[in-house]
Amino acid sequence: MFGKKKNIIEEYKGNEAKARELFLKDADKKAKKDYYPISENYTPGKYGAGAFILALLLCFILIGILVFIYMIIVKPAGTLTVTYEHKEIAEEITCPKCAETIKAAATVCRFCNHQFSDS
Repeated sequence: MFGKKKNIIEEYKGNEAKARELFLKDADKKAKKDYYPISENYTPGKYGAGAFILALLLCFILIGILVFIYMIIVKPAGTLTVTYEHKEIAEEITCPKCAETIKAAATVCRFCNHQFSDS
């Protein structure tokens, strides 16, 4: 249990297309280390209450209306959260008796009980 590698959670910020682009570049690097994505979730960005209150207060001046229009048109950067899991890819062989795929380290086929030689 101590030797088991843990899952990795990465966050990629930006609009959805930019976040996905960053994710795909990083996923290739992580795949070389046997980490593969198991889930992903994109959350669009939001303006905080402070930005809304500031725009509301500035409405008494013409600039407040411009700030509101800006907030409607331009969305803040979102976050793509991806969970990676470490998976070791075991070498597999085909059983000569039943043609099922099994792990190369197996000494007995789990499907047909065929005994493999030590060599």
